[in-house]
Amino acid sequence: MVTTAAPLALDGTLVVDFTRYVSGSYATMLLSSLGANVIKVEPPGGGDPYRGQGTSSIAGESTLFVGLNAGKRSLAVDMKSAQGREVIERLLAKADVFAENARPGSLNSLGLDYDSLAARHPGLVYLSVSAYGNDGPRASKGGFDLTLQAASGLMSVTGIEGAEPMKVGAPVLDIGSAVCAVLATLAALISRQRTALGCHVTSSLFEFGLATLTSMATGIDNTGDVPRPLGSHSPSFAPYGAFRTASGYVVLAGAGNETLWQKLCQSIGRPDLVTDPRYLTNADRLRHRDELTHDLETALASATAVQWVATFETQGVPAELVADVGQVLKSEDAAVLGMLQRMTTDDGSYVCVAPPFSLGQRPVYPRAAPRLGEHTSELLLGLGYDLAEITELSNAGIVEVAT
Repeated sequence: MVTTAAPLALDGTLVVDFTRYVSGSYATMLLSSLGANVIKVEPPGGGDPYRGQGTSSIAGESTLFVGLNAGKRSLAVDMKSAQGREVIERLLAKADVFAENARPGSLNSLGLDYDSLAARHPGLVYLSVSAYGNDGPRASKGGFDLTLQAASGLMSVTGIEGAEPMKVGAPVLDIGSAVCAVLATLAALISRQRTALGCHVTSSLFEFGLATLTSMATGIDNTGDVPRPLGSHSPSFAPYGAFRTASGYVVLAGAGNETLWQKLCQSIGRPDLVTDPRYLTNADRLRHRDELTHDLETALASATAVQWVATFETQGVPAELVADVGQVLKSEDAAVLGMLQRMTTDDGSYVCVAPPFSLGQRPVYPRAAPRLGEHTSELLLGLGYDLAEITELSNAGIVEVAT
């Protein structure tokens, strides 16, 4: 488990967080691990919809929410009221970053679009994470990881040919677009040190979906050949995928170079495959992938997946068993790398995945995910409101103060 804190690169940076769901929430959570003071702004009476969604909860909060919002503080305020907008305006006057993942254009009526905020706060870095990007024919359209896996082409190369369309099992576009958003935000903050000006940082699930196709795109443009879904196998290399053994599957990357291909053939007792005319080059093996798979699986049927992985390990052939998520979370690799952080709450504790990078040490989230309105009073006091004014705002339903 994580026990030490990394240098706080964003110490003193204030992030006003209007995000919800996965992509935006993960981006701002990563910023909190780097030392940013992230204020999650939520509507009273419910907050981020993820607080109540999902199949499991911790102390009344969905595990979906707590796993994506560690490190933040919650300010519950009604943005539809003039008094609520005044609260946000005071907060923005102190902010370095404004983050949102609403549909492009939907914040215009509140005066929280980029052009409006840039005019009032020219030094503000404005971060937007959207479905299709901020320009183009579908810019105003919403979407989720599932629908963008379809729209970006990722789903078309996932699964097995002839079967129903299949998504990647984890929300890779949500997470990937969030990481890109953080990268761009850090670049904008560095630029601001020279210019004193903010800018509009954008990232989207669609754009990251296209980025996942980087290794394919040039070849498709060059040849016109569009990859089809190949299960675990690659459209560019062979053998490269999951292969059946006497018991279970082994995942082999035996095509990284010709030396690995030759080592693989030696390891399975089929050195003759190296000189087989069908398999002389990677291009040949791709053309004869089905025959190659049959030959390899015939040889692999002589031992179990566990036995083959041990054999390949000694021969320097990249291979792995297919681990399930539960096994990975309990693995020595995850523990040694410090990838699981236990967060402590008033009602117990929970585990969340730590940031997937280090700065000499693994960054940590400074606190557990907040209860709705947990920090409302503290934040309003810091914005110049007194206790009587906070009570008045609370009684009027303008803000929510957690008890």
